[in-house]
Amino acid sequence: MESNKKFKLLGFTRHGTLAANVMVLATGKTITMGLNELADSDISEDLSRHELQALYRKIYGNNQQQTAYELSDRHERSWYAYLIITVALSVIYIFSTLCGVKPIQIPALNLITPPAIFIYPLTFILVDILNEFYGLRLARRTIIISFMANLIFVLGVWATTLVPSIPQWEFSKTYDGIVHSIMAVLVASSAAYLISENVNSYLLCKIKELTNSRYLFVRVITSTVVASAIDSVVFCTLAFYNVLSWDIIKTMILSQFLIKVVYALVGVGPIYAARSLFNRYINTDLARSNQYAYQKTR
Repeated sequence: MESNKKFKLLGFTRHGTLAANVMVLATGKTITMGLNELADSDISEDLSRHELQALYRKIYGNNQQQTAYELSDRHERSWYAYLIITVALSVIYIFSTLCGVKPIQIPALNLITPPAIFIYPLTFILVDILNEFYGLRLARRTIIISFMANLIFVLGVWATTLVPSIPQWEFSKTYDGIVHSIMAVLVASSAAYLISENVNSYLLCKIKELTNSRYLFVRVITSTVVASAIDSVVFCTLAFYNVLSWDIIKTMILSQFLIKVVYALVGVGPIYAARSLFNRYINTDLARSNQYAYQKTR
């Protein structure tokens, strides 16, 4: 039977008595329960062989025995991947904020949209990967981290406009104008980002739970399409209301939505590839670490 479809053993902690920490994969929530309680529960049927070995060594062996599932010995490669995705999400969001103030027209496609639209949909793919491998809680944490990074960056750039530049610098007014434009769309981009990414995360985890972790392409496409529609409507309406005509705004909303839908369809491939890489280079490495720890304690 395939393991780790619903639960994953994170490690062991001691608060008076030794307890196990288990993550619910569909939501990212953590359950803390006694070792015997876990062994007797239905959750244990979903644990992998290495996780069960670590659990039973704790139950029947010396409680001081170290295993690969100790929280003090977390799997380093997994956290490196999480860090890289978090940094990438922050950089893309900052880039999108800077480029979101310039509407461009593509006559061949009859599109009017900011150039950031060709980069921003990557955030949906990254958030989908986070949800798939780290759960809803850590995905939401990354969304907040990238939002704060963007906010601090924009406020820092805005603060530089308060300091007078030298009279000889010919780009002073241009620089101030660009920064003020960025500040004007900050509320729109922030609202669109927080709402759409959280909707994307929630739908992805909810569909994953309803389909028992099957049909990855269904939950990725559905969650991304819905989140893309919300993001396009919120951003374009807040950013360009009373700035551009409503006809142009509707064209921008439709243009952004269609581009994001294309990314949603194309993005299924990278997510499947990411799952393969995780299983090959991260989960496999974790299994080897667990087997090594098991051999040392025999």
